[in-house]
Amino acid sequence: MRIFGLLKVRNEEKIIRDTLDHWGKICTGGIYICDDESTDSTVNICMNHPSVKKIDIVDWDPDREKAEWFNRQRALDMAMEDADKDDWFVYFDTDERIYFDRYELLFMEDVKAIACRLYDVYITPEDVKKFYTERNWVGPEYRTIPFFFRYSPYLYYDKPDQRIVNLEPNIQIPVAGVVKHYGKGLSVQHWEETINYYVDFWPKYAAKWEKRRGKAIKKDYKSDFGNDLIKFNDVLSGREEGFSLESQDYGRN
Repeated sequence: MRIFGLLKVRNEEKIIRDTLDHWGKICTGGIYICDDESTDSTVNICMNHPSVKKIDIVDWDPDREKAEWFNRQRALDMAMEDADKDDWFVYFDTDERIYFDRYELLFMEDVKAIACRLYDVYITPEDVKKFYTERNWVGPEYRTIPFFFRYSPYLYYDKPDQRIVNLEPNIQIPVAGVVKHYGKGLSVQHWEETINYYVDFWPKYAAKWEKRRGKAIKKDYKSDFGNDLIKFNDVLSGREEGFSLESQDYGRN
């Protein structure tokens, strides 16, 4: 049984090596990447990383909702060509790091997918000068996302802005492990670049992100949802859990 990593990337040269080092320890079958026409050194870094098995470069599509599912499907297609019926896949974004130790679930025949709770990392006055992996404040809100999924003919992406792969219907999905999502906690510069990206290419998210301009550092120690931040170490230890955002689609914040 192998675990195949799936990843889509674009201009990730600042963090992609860290990402591949982290997930490469889990992805025993290697990592399969769809590159969204990067203009920096992302592709070169990926091609020279020992964990990367295949990388496909696709043209930039201004229809970002389509690109979200299409690029994920391309990574899945490449991995499916090399995978067998007993193998697993794990999809992750470049700015995500996993804390997972329930590997016995992968050997249970009735388990078809495994979900993890994803928490957003934020920048605070006390860690603004630190490297992003040293940041420990997260929002108490989490999303429960199927990260791992077993080889199956039901697997595919086909919906606009789709993050979660289509799975076999009516299956039970255990929740095990947590994910630290650094999208909002990489750097102040990245925060502003993210705003520009949504304003320029995602009209339905533009107004929400424009209001966040200049607010990368959470001086009030509150999340974008207005809730008090918590320590991720407390999440790992079980002292804090937070609460679910299952009523909201992934990516809508």
